[in-house]
Amino acid sequence: MSNELAFASSPYLQQHKDNPVDWKLWSESTLAKAKAENKPIFLSIGYSSCHWCHVMERESFSDSEVAEILRKNFIAIKVDREERPDLDHLYMTALQMMTGQGGWPLNIFLTPDLRPFFGGTYFPPNERYGRPPFKEVLQRLADVFQNQNDLVAKNAHQISGLLVQQGQFFEAKEKLESNILELVLKNLKASVDPVWGGLGGAPKFFHVDGLRFLLRETKRSSDAEILKLVENSLQKMAMGGVYDQIGGGFHRYSTDKEWRVPHFEKMLYDNALLIVLFCEAYEQTQNIFYFRIAEEICGWLKREMTGEDGCFYSAIDADSEHKEGEFYTWTMEELKKLIPEEIQNEFFKDFHIQASGNFESRNIFYLAEMLTEEKQTKYRKVFDQLLEVRNKRVWPLIDRKILTSWNGLMISALAKMAAVAPDQKVQAKEYFDMAKRAADSIWQKNYIATNSLQKTLRHSRFEEHLNSESFLEDYAYYTESLLDIFELNCDARYLDRASEMANLLLKEFYDSTSGGFWSTPAGKKDLLARTKEIHDGAIPSPYHLALSVLNRLFAITGEQKYKDALEKSMKAILGTAEESPGGFHRFALVYDEMLRSGEKSAPHCRVASFA
Repeated sequence: MSNELAFASSPYLQQHKDNPVDWKLWSESTLAKAKAENKPIFLSIGYSSCHWCHVMERESFSDSEVAEILRKNFIAIKVDREERPDLDHLYMTALQMMTGQGGWPLNIFLTPDLRPFFGGTYFPPNERYGRPPFKEVLQRLADVFQNQNDLVAKNAHQISGLLVQQGQFFEAKEKLESNILELVLKNLKASVDPVWGGLGGAPKFFHVDGLRFLLRETKRSSDAEILKLVENSLQKMAMGGVYDQIGGGFHRYSTDKEWRVPHFEKMLYDNALLIVLFCEAYEQTQNIFYFRIAEEICGWLKREMTGEDGCFYSAIDADSEHKEGEFYTWTMEELKKLIPEEIQNEFFKDFHIQASGNFESRNIFYLAEMLTEEKQTKYRKVFDQLLEVRNKRVWPLIDRKILTSWNGLMISALAKMAAVAPDQKVQAKEYFDMAKRAADSIWQKNYIATNSLQKTLRHSRFEEHLNSESFLEDYAYYTESLLDIFELNCDARYLDRASEMANLLLKEFYDSTSGGFWSTPAGKKDLLARTKEIHDGAIPSPYHLALSVLNRLFAITGEQKYKDALEKSMKAILGTAEESPGGFHRFALVYDEMLRSGEKSAPHCRVASFA
């Protein structure tokens, strides 16, 4: 028998519908049930392309004994983090407070009134990786909740208080003057890996806005050493296994500092942000290699991630046939049958192909040196054939959810492609048309009337089903993308739409008392605390994007309300940004843009030849 998840539209929740666990949807009735029965809530949050989520689903959530322990002692709820980023952010913050670590699946235990008291990520069925068995964790927590409830209440009260404090109270400044740009630059220069590029060590994420900030700094200061660090980062990333050398597009992150072994899921947001980074690098250096990488990402986007209405899907799974990376990796025997014999030795050497494999008996393609133009041309034919063969394999799941916020990021990326494309008649028009089509589809399908007087921008759509949630990230990212289109075609409709979105953003999310932006609308009864997400994460802080939108709209329209909200919201977190500049890369970009906007004399849009 299916559980309650059978009624969900989310592909991730559907993956758990046949578990013996009596999974519930996050709903008013489920939360009321927890209170009525005085049972703790076991909240498990993940997403469809998450490898360890799949592992735990097979090992534990398909186990009838686990299911019975959960049924007897807990209210078990499954949530798709991409549908409810507010819940994910809140309880991930709680987990990091409790353990100093985070990740997915996020398994958190709540009191019936939604306060967290214990949590973890992946729990194995038997003790391994230094982690306790999941059944033992469940039984121990059930006993603690029943027999040591005072301890649970004390722990939950303490963590909840810290959550509210961290999400609502920040170090403000009375004036906008700040050395934040110098602080961010100093932090970034200390973080760059001079050998392998990127920021920090393994596991290595892309930190796109940090690299964009460094790239912009090189333009301002003509610092050749910083430019060298940025270019080394981009080249190492693009030559690594973290980049899909055959089909284009970046995987989510690298497990090692050399960018060789990725975590194999592909996310829409990563690739949108990386397109912008590589376009800006091309724009500044005129090195066609950077534009080619951005172009290959767009090729993957068109081929695998674009729906019939022009909007873009969320992600592609890390796993196929229950194995991570199976779809993307090769044995040497497979390759010998497909690659012309006369170039095999050269090809295998260039891409580190080994008889024993370089990843779990299979091979990931990665380069140690940049390929010459001659080799790129020669290998392209090989890659086309490998891609054709690969496409006949069992595919990893493509999550076809349409997320408004992530689509906004990709629309902005495509507008950037159109702005810098070498061929303004053909290439630029294609990318601009893709951007405009997606933006129009979001406007028509995700922006709906809730009553005769008001419309709202919905966060998620799967097929024709719209969920009921709306978040700051949707308004901020989508409005930014509308402004990007307007800047390319001077079509007043897109400026009007951006203004309409920004006005709703101010109405629903702006804190007129203290300044800043709540991540959720007011009045959400199923949320423990209303918070402001001011630090960049895997995607830029929606708070920072809201600042960007207000800055741009004030520059275009001169409307004072945008300037007032911008300055008040900047000041509200400026002191915190100065204290921890590592989490404020997009904020620094916006702050820099705000300083520059007063110097601009050029028009804010241009009728490009392709528009």
